[in-house]
Amino acid sequence: METENLICKEAEKFHKDKIVTPYKQSEKLIDLHTHTNYSDGEYSPQELIQLAIENKIGILGITDHDTVNGIKRVDLNDSLILDTKIKIIKGIELSAKVNKGQMHILGYGIDENNSTLNKKIIDLKNNSINSVLSIMEQIKKDYNIIFSYQDIKDLINAKHNLGRPDIAKLCIKYGYATSVSDAFKKYLTPAYEKCRGTKKGISYEECINLILQSGGIPVLAHPKTLELDNVEFLKLLKNMISCGLLGIEAYHSLHTNEEMEYFENIAKNNNLLISGGSDYHGPNTKPDIYLGTGKDKNLHIKKLSIMNYL
Repeated sequence: METENLICKEAEKFHKDKIVTPYKQSEKLIDLHTHTNYSDGEYSPQELIQLAIENKIGILGITDHDTVNGIKRVDLNDSLILDTKIKIIKGIELSAKVNKGQMHILGYGIDENNSTLNKKIIDLKNNSINSVLSIMEQIKKDYNIIFSYQDIKDLINAKHNLGRPDIAKLCIKYGYATSVSDAFKKYLTPAYEKCRGTKKGISYEECINLILQSGGIPVLAHPKTLELDNVEFLKLLKNMISCGLLGIEAYHSLHTNEEMEYFENIAKNNNLLISGGSDYHGPNTKPDIYLGTGKDKNLHIKKLSIMNYL
């Protein structure tokens, strides 16, 4: 409890003393929200960095779901990174348990070797396995979709953190769906809603504390997915700020231009840092979302206030 109080006091000091209005400008695109094949992305960290360079991205954030195994493979002194002068931001995207919608907390500039964070990540991987198995059992019950013992064994032994896209790929493999989005729409979203009450998870308070303890900046990811009205959102945001939240991902592939402006203004009004990114996973998992430019080229980020601290 004393540690949590100290962290919250440090976060409060950050709000008062450090957050400023000016944005740090980049000559190239900024994308602070991407995933590798260590969570539910399709490319290795090295492949993702190469793709970012090809797409004229100057600052890349790697933020795998509930794991730091991907960013541990990134050598900031690699010749490719040094020669191209691409700036790599090491991060994580933690999933918080909520009653409806989805809440993810991004952590930027974390120490990927922090012992507290790494211990919790082991628990989160076990949680992800149990969650996937529960959803597989639910779609078996509801739709008579059955996967082989070997498929299930391969998932359990996978090196990456499991998620619903893994089940979606099996649905495609066996002809139950034509794409990842098709599998989500037909089976996985309804099954998830039925299973979410029994799903283990961690609170947003713990997510924020884990990021702060590992030296990172906690940012509320894609707030649209919370599925809250304005009054509900602002009430929640105040509570999150009191726990140490330092930023909002105002710019995201899911957000309309009007929503981006709204969340940017909310961030400014609450003295929060502003972040943004595509949430890129790869051409098969999310085929309509492109690295650096988002969905339908709705992103063209070259300045963010959070970059003053990364």
